[in-house]
Amino acid sequence: MHGALFLLFIFNTLHVGVEEGWKFRATTWKVLLACIVPFGTFYIDYSILRRIDPRG
Repeated sequence: MHGALFLLFIFNTLHVGVEEGWKFRATTWKVLLACIVPFGTFYIDYSILRRIDPRG
């Protein structure tokens, strides 16, 4: 189950990155790396994703 959720997170991150036009070197790879590091997603949410305007 854990592996399936991990793969779902990877695919979802790539999908959102393409849809939102994230630059791979600036955002997408950091989000993917953060999912491997414990509590890395909290850092990414605080440092990168909060700057992205959800309204477009």
